[in-house]
Amino acid sequence: MENAFMEQYNPGQLLPQLIHVAEWKNKESFKHANERSPLWIIFIVVAGGFRFKIGKHQGTAGADDLLLCPPDTPFQREMLKPSTFLVANFNWYSPSGESVRSERQLTPDPTGKFMIQDIQRLASTHAHLLKAADLIDPFSRSRRNFLLQDLWQLFAWEWSCAQREKIGRQDDPLIRQAEKILRDNALKPFSMKALSGKFGLSAVQFTRRFKASFGMTPIDYLTAIRLNRVRTLLLETRLTLDEIAERCGYESGMYLSRIFSKKMSISPSQYRQGHRI
Repeated sequence: MENAFMEQYNPGQLLPQLIHVAEWKNKESFKHANERSPLWIIFIVVAGGFRFKIGKHQGTAGADDLLLCPPDTPFQREMLKPSTFLVANFNWYSPSGESVRSERQLTPDPTGKFMIQDIQRLASTHAHLLKAADLIDPFSRSRRNFLLQDLWQLFAWEWSCAQREKIGRQDDPLIRQAEKILRDNALKPFSMKALSGKFGLSAVQFTRRFKASFGMTPIDYLTAIRLNRVRTLLLETRLTLDEIAERCGYESGMYLSRIFSKKMSISPSQYRQGHRI
């Protein structure tokens, strides 16, 4: 009965107290396939992949995914391929100092797998957390807590923006069909004009209706799918940029580099080097 009246909080307003943070590189297996910690656990996955089950949440985690496990909750995991990830253990407190220990107190609730759309900001937070990981002076401890809180504020902000974008979005069966075709063929050479023509729409009509349903243009949607795959190949393979371009629907490595640098504000080579320190 005591849990029926739990006060709820937005993760962005909570105050984390980071206890421990570490990074594992190319880890081939988990020492413990099942863990139950008295602290909150967050994973930031850089590369690789593994299966997980966190309470009722389960699935596969890969590059750019984040996982959140509440205290005293079984956390099962099975490595699928060598993985690089940051793991942090922390306590969470309300603005009034109450200890927050249940996912039922979180609105929205990121327990299980979630994502941060601003991957540059996420990468920066990751890097700064590592720089301060082993420092024990008061400023460094405060800095770590600030970085973790900033991550949760970013999550809350992106979730809020997504909710606002959903308001007024149209349920358009024709565009849902088009989106599936786009998604299934995103990594191949693709003609947006041919796709819009298939449904009897001009490019302008198609773009307007797609954005009304999905909150972004079809070109941006296609680019997001492709660059997500590009990032994975940069981190997990030794393929050249031309080879990656061929596998991701781009005409050349030079063109891919231009698109990647524009969208990510970093070149593919810098991105690959920065994640292989």
